[in-house]
Amino acid sequence: MVSPDFMEAFERFERVVDIRSFRSYRELLYGFAYWAGRRWIDSYKQNEALKDEARKRGFFDARLPRYFERQPVRQTRQTWRHETVTIKGKSQVRHRDLRIGRFIK
Repeated sequence: MVSPDFMEAFERFERVVDIRSFRSYRELLYGFAYWAGRRWIDSYKQNEALKDEARKRGFFDARLPRYFERQPVRQTRQTWRHETVTIKGKSQVRHRDLRIGRFIK
């Protein structure tokens, strides 16, 4: 769902810039980001809203940037753990290496 504020901003952008001159969604993205200036923070919601507005206007190659795509989580074996140790009556949090059993600095 595109917010009304973004729709209004895109309409103002259309009044200033002829979007028919853009050949691809990427050019439209760069043009809109340049026009918006510091207000364009490249967030997921802004990119999603721009993609929706672009598809309404015939840019069917609109996709979110790759850094917003979900990456598969790799399972790694943890090699250390937190331990609370009491030394001279004071508790300290330390990291223990599970492979060799020693504390890590």
